Amino acid sequence: MTEEKLQAECYKWAVNTYPCLRFGCLFHVPNGGSRNIREAVMFKATGVVAGIPDLILIHQGKTFGIELKTLKGKVSEKQVKVHEAWKKQGIDTFIVRTFEEFKELIESIVK
Repeated sequence: MTEEKLQAECYKWAVNTYPCLRFGCLFHVPNGGSRNIREAVMFKATGVVAGIPDLILIHQGKTFGIELKTLKGKVSEKQVKVHEAWKKQGIDTFIVRTFEEFKELIESIVK
């Protein structure tokens, strides 16, 4: 399974299981993919930051970062730096590799 398919499956399950997450409380920041030079410069100038987790979850006043990886996927240096910076701010970050792992994480947070 690709990271994109895993993310789509996880997102769909979460917003269908927990309607409270539908309206901006679980979301993706599109900061990856291939861009031409002009787009890359514009995105960087407007605040796109490499390494931001794939999904951001806001629940009961707390923010969580969720990085989705395949079983063999590796976390980049930029992702590690963002996770460390967020943890210093009290934001929990998680690396999730399977749908079941995602489901357990969300159930433990949203209850």
